[in-house]
Amino acid sequence: MAFLERNDIAIDLGTVNTIVRNNAEDIIFCEATCIALEDMGGTKRIVCVGDQAKKMLGRAPSNFEVINPLLNGAISDFEMTKIFISALIALGQTRNLAPRVGISIPRNLTQVERYSLYEATILAGAKEAFLIEDPFSASVGAGLDISTSRAKMIIDVGGGLIEVSIISLGGLIASAFTKEAGDFIDYALVEYCRHNKNIGISKELAESIKRQVNVFGENSIINIGAKSLATGMPIAYELNLNDLKPVLLAGMFRVKNTILEAIQKSPPQIAPDLIEDGAILTGGMALMEGMKEFLEEELKMQINLSPNPLLDISKGVCIIMQNYEAYDRVEWSGVGRGGGQI
Repeated sequence: MAFLERNDIAIDLGTVNTIVRNNAEDIIFCEATCIALEDMGGTKRIVCVGDQAKKMLGRAPSNFEVINPLLNGAISDFEMTKIFISALIALGQTRNLAPRVGISIPRNLTQVERYSLYEATILAGAKEAFLIEDPFSASVGAGLDISTSRAKMIIDVGGGLIEVSIISLGGLIASAFTKEAGDFIDYALVEYCRHNKNIGISKELAESIKRQVNVFGENSIINIGAKSLATGMPIAYELNLNDLKPVLLAGMFRVKNTILEAIQKSPPQIAPDLIEDGAILTGGMALMEGMKEFLEEELKMQINLSPNPLLDISKGVCIIMQNYEAYDRVEWSGVGRGGGQI
């Protein structure tokens, strides 16, 4: 039966952003992993999800809750995750029949966390739930053929996690991860401004500032709205982006160290493959100015930036679900039906 006829929904449930597809080409949702609810006398009503909900952070009345249901790629609020996934399924559902839902997950999730996500997806209205590990969905989405004996390295640098994986013959050879990813840099910028500039800024503003900093070039001075920690009053502040370079550079070194950890865990037989082919860089942090060049200089190896680093995982989930029977026949550690693994 064709992919569209089955009404499959593919979800890249990220800590920062969530992407939903119902085929490999069309994106039906690409917004913040955020949900806003209104308390109506003990009954909670969904107000909005995604970017619209994110804009309500710190601005909503006391009877509103604005929640990010994930932390470092794992569920931090089970009930909110169930409600959020239910809203996503409603967006992607094209028929009255309950859809199959594929969700890409970090490798470091425990069996309890995997089952919680599976249960949340089923309770949210899915007929069947597939949990597909990020390294495999990212690799397939980036166009890599991971069924061959030639080793492939995928560097997935997201908001909640940095995951580095080396894959061969459809299985994992070595991997390493750290939770000190994109979100960690945002919070580090907030703390830097607090301790060095004596101003308070939101995590959302820090995320916006991060995208403007060129670690290896000259930066401008920007005007931001902040809270003076000395007076408690709102102020217009001139922030020199050059001062923030060390914070972002520390984040880049965390990516480098995670790559080194994965390589050190791998057998020497894969060294020629990595020398010749290098690695694929994907995920939101891949778009940081100078990230690719920094890693190439530090590691002395070829780093290939994916053409669509934000979209690889969701596309990979679609492709895997479309050809699930074929992947099911391979002894993968990365594709699971239900709360466990195949």
